[in-house]
Amino acid sequence: MLAAREDLVDKVSEIARDRGTLYDYVNETLEEAIRANSLGLSLKEIMDERWIVKVAKDAGFILIPERLWFDIVERGHTRLGKRWMEELWYETGQWYGRFYGDLNKFTDVVKKIMWDLSEFEMSSEKGNLIVRCIGSKLSHSHSELFSKFLEGALNSLGYEFVDGDILKGVINLKFKESKGG
Repeated sequence: MLAAREDLVDKVSEIARDRGTLYDYVNETLEEAIRANSLGLSLKEIMDERWIVKVAKDAGFILIPERLWFDIVERGHTRLGKRWMEELWYETGQWYGRFYGDLNKFTDVVKKIMWDLSEFEMSSEKGNLIVRCIGSKLSHSHSELFSKFLEGALNSLGYEFVDGDILKGVINLKFKESKGG
């Protein structure tokens, strides 16, 4: 016998009916909780991470080895033309901003998906939105392009680019809320 809230027991019983027996479902759930714990994680952490992977997949993200990604970005930026690449990243950012449709949701997804960033913060300062990114693996080209992606996303979320500093691995951007947004 396990003690649990009645609403949870009812929901688990309903799920178990669809999947087999309550005994099997409870045992499977407990086994997975034990396995998660052995990995140093909770079931909540695992489910939150799975949600991010699903959202990224639904939004059109793909997994690619970072060495390939960084080399492709660097060569594309230098050989295909800086302006063309910046426009492409800006337009892609606009699409993702519209796709997520909410600044907090967009921020949450970026924090969880952009594994190469050691820091990603958005804060309010004197009526401006301040964006700060740090990624030690980001080249100057990648930093410039990612800043264009952010500019496009934030533009579609109702913010206008004001100013910014972009260095190798460091992006500091300032936006203000658009008059129409």
